[in-house]
Amino acid sequence: MYKTNYQNKTFQKEIVELDNHSFKNCTFKECMIIIQKGETELKNCEFTGCQLILKDNALTIGKIIKMFTRESPLKVVDYDEDGSFRPVEKRKDASNTK
Repeated sequence: MYKTNYQNKTFQKEIVELDNHSFKNCTFKECMIIIQKGETELKNCEFTGCQLILKDNALTIGKIIKMFTRESPLKVVDYDEDGSFRPVEKRKDASNTK
């Protein structure tokens, strides 16, 4: 079902795309985690010091959750329409200075 099945693997300071992959008992340290569709499996994984980037469908779902809760569901790095990644806090600060 999944393109790659990772088990008991440690990812460190890597860019990791979750879609189409399965991760079991994996550890992620200081990684940039990217998810677009949500077609992934995560079981018993640990994340330390990672950034989460939501794109496409995942970003849409994140925005819907934010509308319902009036808060970001997680501390994420947002994906701008121009293709650049910016931490959510910096985007807010930049919009307040205009």
